[in-house]
Amino acid sequence: MPGVSVETVSIPVPNVAVQSPSRRGEAWRVTLSRFMFGRGSTLRAAKAELARQMTVAAETVNVEPAFARDGTGALIVAIDRPWGVEEYRITDTGYKQVSTYSRERSPAEWLAASVDQTPVPQRP
Repeated sequence: MPGVSVETVSIPVPNVAVQSPSRRGEAWRVTLSRFMFGRGSTLRAAKAELARQMTVAAETVNVEPAFARDGTGALIVAIDRPWGVEEYRITDTGYKQVSTYSRERSPAEWLAASVDQTPVPQRP
């Protein structure tokens, strides 16, 4: 667009810990939380990986979970996470994480591809 300028700015993020390599050949580590961190051969690469993880985390917020029933009647829930799609099995006695899949498919696509589960239709 004519007349539009773009500028890249640094935005400080609170509670980010930077860990430099203690030995030659080890990677830099930039940590935001227990599950969100970036590693890289340089500090710049580690920060870029953390930024990528934050972007993926923001994308997963808009992905609806998917539901199915297995052969025993247990409820199966698939949730999109930054590190992959997590699948949980829920019964009257509790819940248990049973699988983690890559993010190449949505939670609904993973459950639909399973032969031993019947997807629960989503509400309109």
